[in-house]
Amino acid sequence: MSGIPPQLSPKDHGWEQDGSVLKPCTITQGTKLAPDEILEMVRCGCEKSACKGGNCKCSLIGCTVFCACEAGQLCLNPLTKRSNIEDEGDEDGDDARFDNMPKQKYDPTYIKYGFIAIERGGEALPQCMVCMKSLCNEAMKPSLLRRHLETNHADKKDRDQSYFQRLGENVKRQRLDKTGQFYQKGAGIVKASYEVALLVAKNMKAHTIAESLVMPAAKILVSAVEEMSGDIADQVIAGVRASKFGFAIQLDESTDVTNCCQLLVYVRFTQNNTMKTELLLSQELSSTTKGKDVFNVLDNFFKQNELDWGKLVGCTTDGAPSMLGRKSGFQAHVKAVSPNATGVHCFIHRFALSTKVLPPNLLSCLNRVIKIVNFVKTSALNTRLFKLLCEDLGSDHICLLYHTEVRWLSRGNTTRRLFELRDELLVFFTEKEHDFQKDLEDEEFISRLAYLSDIFGVFNHLNLSFQGPNCTVSDFISKLGAFVRKLDLWIKNVERKRYGMFELLTTLESEPNDEFSQEIVRHLSLLKTEFMHYFPDVTCCAYIANPFSVDPGDLPVRTGEQKELIDVQADETAKTKHKECSPMNFWVSMASSYLILTGHAVPQLLLFPSTWECEQGFSAMLTIKSKSRNRLAAPGHDFRCAVSKVMPRIDQLVEKKQMQPSH
Repeated sequence: MSGIPPQLSPKDHGWEQDGSVLKPCTITQGTKLAPDEILEMVRCGCEKSACKGGNCKCSLIGCTVFCACEAGQLCLNPLTKRSNIEDEGDEDGDDARFDNMPKQKYDPTYIKYGFIAIERGGEALPQCMVCMKSLCNEAMKPSLLRRHLETNHADKKDRDQSYFQRLGENVKRQRLDKTGQFYQKGAGIVKASYEVALLVAKNMKAHTIAESLVMPAAKILVSAVEEMSGDIADQVIAGVRASKFGFAIQLDESTDVTNCCQLLVYVRFTQNNTMKTELLLSQELSSTTKGKDVFNVLDNFFKQNELDWGKLVGCTTDGAPSMLGRKSGFQAHVKAVSPNATGVHCFIHRFALSTKVLPPNLLSCLNRVIKIVNFVKTSALNTRLFKLLCEDLGSDHICLLYHTEVRWLSRGNTTRRLFELRDELLVFFTEKEHDFQKDLEDEEFISRLAYLSDIFGVFNHLNLSFQGPNCTVSDFISKLGAFVRKLDLWIKNVERKRYGMFELLTTLESEPNDEFSQEIVRHLSLLKTEFMHYFPDVTCCAYIANPFSVDPGDLPVRTGEQKELIDVQADETAKTKHKECSPMNFWVSMASSYLILTGHAVPQLLLFPSTWECEQGFSAMLTIKSKSRNRLAAPGHDFRCAVSKVMPRIDQLVEKKQMQPSH
């Protein structure tokens, strides 16, 4: 304990005696405003940038004008009575020099001191749930928060944590920022709206289905689909730009139910050591569909999205003159801006053209089959009567199938179904006493019908094997080569009276006569000739499919391919990788080690061998823009969401949404 306090005179510190009253007076330089003991008690020796550690004595009572910080804007003491720290509406309390200082993070245990976090200006600030005042980020420390509670709200310092949790729930319900319950509930509704919109688009349904089922989500359904479509397109375009080995496209145009011409463009590129195929463009062609019109639409799209024609490695189209015309076709315009791009005529289309050839007798048989089918199918009465007949006879089928010229699989399906129902048809036409009865009783007609069913079935099987995602030119070439070798073998077998490769033909009791055998040989020879015509110089790198089965001596000498192929064949890790993944993924993963081989292989693997994706797209578009939705002006957004494998970044889209528009 100290002794008696010193006797101090106010006259030594700026006061004068006027009778019995003390009045302030002008002081001379050097005069102290108070004794040293008092000045030491009300000020600290911290630097201007200090007062934030909570260790100096001023932290017990707050800084004053006597401190070095002058209790101004630079003071970081949470107990200092300043409006810039404890004013709820001020977000710029700290000086700019502290922007780069480490930010304190809110800990959920701070709620026991009566504080929760509020986000302001991109940083977390502690907010007192009692007085609703927010402190600076540097005050988010247990000692300072506890001191605020004990100093300003002493009556609540002994409250348990559950009390402050209930208080915090009430505060959060009143907030409109991202930490408030209002925002979190609204964000959940918006996210649900995006997800419902995506499901509707994926299932190619009308938007009204959501209006009747999920009204809150359906209110913003249209805009949600458009935003998700735009986000998917942005991701695809970014991937195409970043593709290390360039990209390839396929395109086709077709009319929808309202006779509007729709152009579809798909793109194939590499991303994350994998090959990806995505929709690049879906746009309506308002006028003519010449090669120049299609090219202008695609060229404008490339310019708007900063895509480089020089990175295009290949372009696949159908055989229409507007696409393959040498002077004004789309492929000619592409060659002008991208000379190194490879133009590809759809392999499936070429295959269908090459299989149309038929000798006269077989063609006559096919035409007769079409007439028989049309006679039964075009009459509702004949259709019903034939159905009842098939049911009475216990047939496997009860109807015939139409033949459609534009449906390349219909020839095989039509002829096979008629062959399987030939006995039922014979009974049907016998009762009607029709001329078709003679055809069905003729053994040569039935033999030709069986052969056509067999050979068209082979065509259908090969055609279906060409279809599907991620097919490559290498796959097509190997399958076509195998089929040509089969034709050579079948010709030899028929010449030797061997017909085992024709399933239905061998089920007949009588074998084909010499004239019919020569007709089959002639047809198979014509098929081979047509294949050579439509696929004259279809080649690809020998080592694309399997680099471990190729002789390096068969490769060019000066390109460096021989050396790298030897290295690949000696690489054990490459052998393991080749067994585990597809050729495309294998070569992309080998890019850093074998640049020359990869540079030749990947561009050829990127090429689309057909326009199968476009045909699938038109089928999806027919579902979206159907007769019941024929006034749908822009089906592109729904279409992209439906067919794309890329998922929209819904969380990012939700963050961009304003939960409560300002009034």
